[in-house]
Amino acid sequence: RQQFSFPSIFIYGHTSSGKTYVMQTLLNTLKLPHVFVNCVEYFTSRLLLEEILMQLQSCSETQQTSHVPCDNFSDFVRLFKQAIASQKLQDQTVYIVSNCILVLDRAEQLREMEANILPAFLRLQELTDKNVTVILLTEIVWELFRPSTGCFEPLTLYFPDYSIAHLQKILSQNHPPEYSADFYAAYINILLGVFYMVCRDLKELQHLAVLNFSKYCEPVVRGEANERDTHKLWKNIEPHLKKAMQTVYLREIS
Repeated sequence: RQQFSFPSIFIYGHTSSGKTYVMQTLLNTLKLPHVFVNCVEYFTSRLLLEEILMQLQSCSETQQTSHVPCDNFSDFVRLFKQAIASQKLQDQTVYIVSNCILVLDRAEQLREMEANILPAFLRLQELTDKNVTVILLTEIVWELFRPSTGCFEPLTLYFPDYSIAHLQKILSQNHPPEYSADFYAAYINILLGVFYMVCRDLKELQHLAVLNFSKYCEPVVRGEANERDTHKLWKNIEPHLKKAMQTVYLREIS
């Protein structure tokens, strides 16, 4: 907490690659004072700046949150410094030189706001003279973010897609209690064998796994096969999976 960190960090990767979850878990586990804002939900600069100031107030347990009007980034810098200063006084043991971390999820929305918003966030540590780190979470690369005029270059970090082994391990953890773990793992293996080449979105694969499992179990429920009869189970579900694959992102198969 007492050390200055890098002013801004740019984290990018495909959707459902764990960016948001990892950051939330890390910040909550280490109990670091932080603000987490989704830029899709707060889609204008004023809404975004006011929400950050609101959440910053709630970092201190002894301070009640209230609406803070903020019209521009100059006002934001002034109010931000006031909020940090007030928290130092109220909780000196934690916030004496604490690193306040500002996380902007779905940061690509910043490109649709005023031209000065993104460069200002990247230089927030310099503008406020406070130990604050801005973390941008997005699905697109930094080259598509970089403003035409010069700006502070953030530290970039790439989250790679899950491998098929990772997806197998993650999806297999959700097996229903009435069936064995091996039986559900075999089902996930079949599911990934069909969908992995066209879909690597974890959330979509989780949806497909839940949607098609009852069809996979039909021969077992009817007593026509046991859990180890993978060939018969595959033959039963194969046409259903191939039909679902044609509209994997449209969700027309239910």
